Amino acid sequence: MAINKKILRLTLVNVWKSQMSMPHFGLTSLAAYILNKSPNIKVTIVEGFNPLKQILASKPDIVGFTSDTLLFNDTKKVAIALKKRLSVPLLIGGVHITASPKSFSQPFDIGVVGEGEETLLEILTLFSKSKKFPSIHLEKIKGILFISKNKLIVTPRRPLLPNIDLLPYPARNLTPMKEVYLQKQLNPYGIKRLATVMTSRGCPYHCVFCGSPVQWGRVRFHSPLYIVNEIKKLIADYQVDGIMFWDDLFIAPYNRLVELKDLIIAENLHHRIKFIGYARANLIDEKTCKILKEMNVKRLIFGLESASPKILDYLKQHSVTVEDNRRAVTLCRRYQITTSSGYIVGTPGETVHDLQDTFDFMKKYPLDNTQIYILTPYPGTVIWPSAQRINLVSDNMDYSRLFVQLPSITLRDLTAINFHLLDNRIFLNTEYRYNKEYLELIHKIRLLAFFQNFKFYLNILPQNALNIANYIISRQFSHAD
Repeated sequence: MAINKKILRLTLVNVWKSQMSMPHFGLTSLAAYILNKSPNIKVTIVEGFNPLKQILASKPDIVGFTSDTLLFNDTKKVAIALKKRLSVPLLIGGVHITASPKSFSQPFDIGVVGEGEETLLEILTLFSKSKKFPSIHLEKIKGILFISKNKLIVTPRRPLLPNIDLLPYPARNLTPMKEVYLQKQLNPYGIKRLATVMTSRGCPYHCVFCGSPVQWGRVRFHSPLYIVNEIKKLIADYQVDGIMFWDDLFIAPYNRLVELKDLIIAENLHHRIKFIGYARANLIDEKTCKILKEMNVKRLIFGLESASPKILDYLKQHSVTVEDNRRAVTLCRRYQITTSSGYIVGTPGETVHDLQDTFDFMKKYPLDNTQIYILTPYPGTVIWPSAQRINLVSDNMDYSRLFVQLPSITLRDLTAINFHLLDNRIFLNTEYRYNKEYLELIHKIRLLAFFQNFKFYLNILPQNALNIANYIISRQFSHAD
């Protein structure tokens, strides 16, 4: 689908809540697709805390924002300010508007639902022809939202791309890779230049707290050849020595992992690149660990979530067991693959006994890095409707309250419990929100995670212990709530 020859300036925007360590995958993928399909589009990617000045400097003909739920209100504020300065169409895409179409409103002109490459190209094609968006034409574009005659119009969902290997590699060249994203990296694996790669879209599992299915639909995988060629391109373009597989589950399916390992070794990449990625405990066994070790995987990130069988069954929809978690941690330790994970507190029905199970598991099977999260209902997740029914959330709420992380550890936390941990947070386990014993145990879990993380960073690089200690302290004690 070609766009006419007049140059059209498209600016794609991601508003930050905190400093990002990598460019936004969705925007770089959209940019690459549009540039591949039409050379008459000039694409600018803008990311930052308050990007209005940069957007204006790009002199756009059309602006596309992306946003998750937590950042939706902030993104909307930037869009409102922009609309006052420029009379150009504003688009909004990303997981939030996909999951919560009822939250669509001005100043946005069009919402893009789900996978956006083909949809955005159709929108740009229409705009390049008439410089406006007649409703009669918008209705023919699948996968969008818009308002016509004070009524929200939702067009049919666009079919998913059947073969994601046909997509061009993300347009990282439109972002400050060398100047920002590859600078001042500090990690315990000796990686100096770490870049991210998506090896799939979607996840075959359906955890109750995850919005991946609503954004990506069914899972689709890149081929091992596509992945390896992207890694080689990153080495050539940016001299990276580390790759983080950023998608939900790079170790599946098993046969693909075996082929990926073989290609990595055939290209001698296992001697040049250290790998990090997300995994699931139920897929970890001796064979898989051997493969990961051979391809030079240094770190796996799991969602262990809970050591209570009852709570874990609910969160993971009976797809993983506590024994799977124990086996995964033990095997990774044996194969010298460091482990990171999140544990979740605040599940409805979770008791002090359930939390104690998690605390005991953490002590017996310590990880190398642990984060503690609150079970948080985002639009599009399994738990969103139940939170709606008890009036904890709504489509027009203050989305900043949907913050999954507990407040950062402060010096005061080392000597006294903070009974205000859950202030201004949506907390689904309403029965225990003010239970002293329950809150004290959450406090102990946070402190245990903090000290285990601290110990790992001190032990992994003893020659740089002071630098690592200062780094961890600055991360843990900064931005305290």
